[in-house]
Amino acid sequence: MVKLLFFLLLLLNGILLSHTVIAQKNYVPGYVVLNTGDTLRGQVMDRRETLTGTDLLTKIRFKAEDRNRRRKYRARELVSYQANGITYESHRVRSKGISLLDAYYEIVPDDGEWVFLRVVSRGKLSHYQWEWVEDDDSSVDTADFFRKENSSLLVRATQGILGLKRKNLVEYFQDCPNLQEKIESKVFKHPAEVADYYNQDCQ
Repeated sequence: MVKLLFFLLLLLNGILLSHTVIAQKNYVPGYVVLNTGDTLRGQVMDRRETLTGTDLLTKIRFKAEDRNRRRKYRARELVSYQANGITYESHRVRSKGISLLDAYYEIVPDDGEWVFLRVVSRGKLSHYQWEWVEDDDSSVDTADFFRKENSSLLVRATQGILGLKRKNLVEYFQDCPNLQEKIESKVFKHPAEVADYYNQDCQ
């Protein structure tokens, strides 16, 4: 009986230790930018690696460099954050349709859902990715969006495995006929190519 109890205690201790190690590994170097404009540097956790896959956190975890205390931040409490060199901006987003498959969203100050959008690139045309995990899947899915400078409109750039949403993008880029032509003729196949061309070659 004593041996059994000893074995169970060792097993429990091993499980707790492994969870602690996994949790520590999920923290990466980064910073948070508060709504006050203050930037705090330290360690950030925005997702966890679990036995079944990846868990995206709705509230990121943060440990400041000069403190042991951990804090949780919702999207509405931050301007942005960075984790392991990747920047995420906090926005309040409202769909102009009924699902994430819709082509058009708006960034609005007083309505919609608070979300963290991954910044792929910034410029006259900014490229974002919206990340999520399906209930029946453990992998992180992404949807690409474009946003023109000084515009509140987010335009869906891709349609899953089918590639670019060419019809919508041709309509969206009426201010750059050369880009419209390259999208329509399938010269460009990836959102990053579109963003780079617009920022470098469109007036």
